[in-house]
Amino acid sequence: MGTAPRSCSQPCYVAGGDVRLMKSATTATVTPKDIPGALAFPPWLSKTVVGCFLMASFTATWGGIYLGGIQVADIFLFLTFIVTVAMVVFGNLRFAVPWWLWAPAVAIFVCFTALIYSPIPAAYFGPRYEHVLYSPFSGWPATAPPSGVKSAFWIVALLVVPIAAIACTALDSRVPKWIVASFLAGVAVSGLIALTDLTNLTHVSRNLTLATLRTGYQFDSHRETGLTDHPNTLGLACTLAVPFAVHFISQSRRRWLPCIALVLLCGGVVASGSRGAQIAFPAAVLVAILVSPHKKKVVGWLAATLTAAVLGGLTALTQLAPRVLDKLFRFDESRGSLMSNDERTFLHAQAWNDFKHYPIFGIGIKHIGEAHNIYLQMMSAGGSVLVAGMLIYWFGTLRSCWLAKRSGEALGAYLMLSVIASLVIGALENQLTDRFLYYTIGCAAALAATYRVETLASHPPDRQTPADHVTAAVGPARFWVAD
Repeated sequence: MGTAPRSCSQPCYVAGGDVRLMKSATTATVTPKDIPGALAFPPWLSKTVVGCFLMASFTATWGGIYLGGIQVADIFLFLTFIVTVAMVVFGNLRFAVPWWLWAPAVAIFVCFTALIYSPIPAAYFGPRYEHVLYSPFSGWPATAPPSGVKSAFWIVALLVVPIAAIACTALDSRVPKWIVASFLAGVAVSGLIALTDLTNLTHVSRNLTLATLRTGYQFDSHRETGLTDHPNTLGLACTLAVPFAVHFISQSRRRWLPCIALVLLCGGVVASGSRGAQIAFPAAVLVAILVSPHKKKVVGWLAATLTAAVLGGLTALTQLAPRVLDKLFRFDESRGSLMSNDERTFLHAQAWNDFKHYPIFGIGIKHIGEAHNIYLQMMSAGGSVLVAGMLIYWFGTLRSCWLAKRSGEALGAYLMLSVIASLVIGALENQLTDRFLYYTIGCAAALAATYRVETLASHPPDRQTPADHVTAAVGPARFWVAD
């Protein structure tokens, strides 16, 4: 992909009108027709683009690490996007973007524009409570970046990440599996760091706080962040990655690797002290087992893995970090838990009050992270317009996962489970604009584009195409092979 048209060196056949899905789009042209004047990019460039995006996926949850004020994953994402644009503009890389990806971006633009022409009175914000947020960039207010900047960063997450995933899948159809494997590995590393920090074997998170000049979260010294920027983010990331660990336990030959990753994810959830993640994590494991096509194998490996993890974890914590467990499982009526519950209740009421006063366009995307409930946050910041856009986005994502599953791709079910887990935890957390949330959505869109194959009767191939010439288009278009 991204190279001049050439013949397929890998045999693909049609028998009795059957449509065969190509193994990899890299073995054929990338468009349904030749493009005059398209540049022939070297093959290594396609591999470099895919590699950059995999590195972005691997470091996507490492929000605690900044290089020059930019997260590591964003550097690799930027390189991926820039080269992909060049291959589209000057080469013959073509792919279709599902229409539902654009819905929230349009909604954000409409809300932002409406508030420019009809701004919220300044007096309304006087009595409101706002979180004090940190940003590595300078020149922003102490509370949050302006609505325009916040909107732009969120649109990068909503659009650029999925489009980059689709483009990389156009270059190699195996990319979605590589993306979730990289994502799982990155989260597992963060979980490992959280565990070693919790047991005082290392102090990585504390050193990162000093090295990157980020504020850190010192409200509870026993809750760990790993390589993320917040304990709740660590818990959420570990829960999102659980279905992928179960998937690879079910599919991989080396099952011990995803088993180790699952142990680290479990440890990360415990070390984070996130109550929402600690509730959703075991539920996600159980549902992932139910959707696995190899339940007996998965149950055996998971039983051994989780038993070893629980016994080993309890032993290590009681020896290396005594009197910590009661502060990590915060389901009692302790002072810290009660204060957190009261603050969330207040924020929920405030967000609902915002929606009642400004139900159409909200009070501004600047306030998108303030309610500790992503649904109330959308209602508060963008009103009904933003809620409608995001519902379309999530419905399109889940439908894409379902289409991939129906087409025989087992990963589709686990992607759906991961997205559903994020939506469930979203009722308790405020992570909505973080870019790491949208790598799985990009995989869902890419899988649906790759595996949604229609019959020859409804979309017959061009009979003028030579028999040895395979054409491929990624997106709502289909893969097919001519007679």
